[in-house]
Amino acid sequence: MDPGTGLPRLRQALSTLSQLRLSDTDSKTCHGLILITLQANATLLRLAPEASEPLRWEISQRLGTALRPQDRLYALSPWEWLALLPNLPSPAAVSLAMIKVQRACQQPPLETTDSELGTQILCGAVIAPDHGTDPLHLIQSSRIATLHAHSQNDWCALYHQDMEQAPGRQATMNRELQDALAEDRLQLFLQPQVDIATGRCLHAEALLRWQREDGNWVSPEIIVSALERAGLRHSFNRWLFQHAALHLHELQEAGLDITLSVNLTAHDLLDPELPDLVAQALDTWRLPTEGLILEITENVAVSDAREVVAVLHRLRDMNVRLSIDDFGTGYAGMAYLQNLPVQEVKIDQRFILPLTLESKEREIASAVIQLAHKLDMEVVAEGVSTPEALECLLQMGCERAQGFLYSPALPLPEFMAWLRTPTMRADLEGQDSLT
Repeated sequence: MDPGTGLPRLRQALSTLSQLRLSDTDSKTCHGLILITLQANATLLRLAPEASEPLRWEISQRLGTALRPQDRLYALSPWEWLALLPNLPSPAAVSLAMIKVQRACQQPPLETTDSELGTQILCGAVIAPDHGTDPLHLIQSSRIATLHAHSQNDWCALYHQDMEQAPGRQATMNRELQDALAEDRLQLFLQPQVDIATGRCLHAEALLRWQREDGNWVSPEIIVSALERAGLRHSFNRWLFQHAALHLHELQEAGLDITLSVNLTAHDLLDPELPDLVAQALDTWRLPTEGLILEITENVAVSDAREVVAVLHRLRDMNVRLSIDDFGTGYAGMAYLQNLPVQEVKIDQRFILPLTLESKEREIASAVIQLAHKLDMEVVAEGVSTPEALECLLQMGCERAQGFLYSPALPLPEFMAWLRTPTMRADLEGQDSLT
């Protein structure tokens, strides 16, 4: 045990991790690790031992209150802690846990006997088995994520293998991405959202795609991360909303009345100019604001940052519809959402894929649908891949479904062709349902 905090040390952390069956890829849950570091400054380095020990104790107590009862906390070094979050329903819960950790250490400010300490908490997270199954490797990866956050002047980061890319390779990809953005070589693919009761498709989600010069496709997460590192997020958002509006315009010109959803990140909602970018794009193509839905993840939605709440209300005042993406993967409850200007909830695919087999997932999906309806919200189910899951959702009263049962994400011309297939055309004219 660590003598100053009473917490177990690295050896116990490795032992506990080795007992979690990290390599069980069939499990419906995942495990999170968050490395928490108190960034050193002059005040911290000048602390006498008799002052540093009470401070370490207080930080440990605060971290403990930010975690769930089943989570474990370890002291790895004097100013470094490790939080183990076992059996999470989704990786999104790790992001929200980091937010809770930061708040716990910032409010009220940490103090010494003389003044506020003024230090910053850095968090680096990994998810098992996604990022590996070896306990020591996972802890090392969380340290790499913390180092990456510090290098990007950020306070937290989720590990990705690109963080270990050679600087030359990463710089090459960043330059290529900048050129792709400047030369309009990024793409938006559309994935249908189908009305379950009627089989009609009146909605779609716009998903980011980029194919590099070597022919390899890059995942949206890597694209967004690279854009943010390069300071291009604002320029990208301008591109994103203009192209989403252009797609809406072309759909309307083709006589296809489709509402389009676009994903936002936490950084987007901290940008006070975001509503202006949306308004400019819609004005350019003379589109009604009701044709656009902005999706925000649950952990961002429950943030009580004044800037985030202000941007959400400005968007809603413009009559832009707002949706909570990946709901059910974090710590929030539906009761919180009644205070937010949202009109739609998307149930994460983790609860949809085993819907016909697992009673727990059925209960969660049913509860979300019922509560959403009580708050006058529509519900979209993600990751629908079987007729059996669709039938369950229909019985529960879910409005829309999105997934491979209908179609993967498609380029705009192929999406239009999909809409015009005989089956879809019959449904658009109010005839037989796809379900």
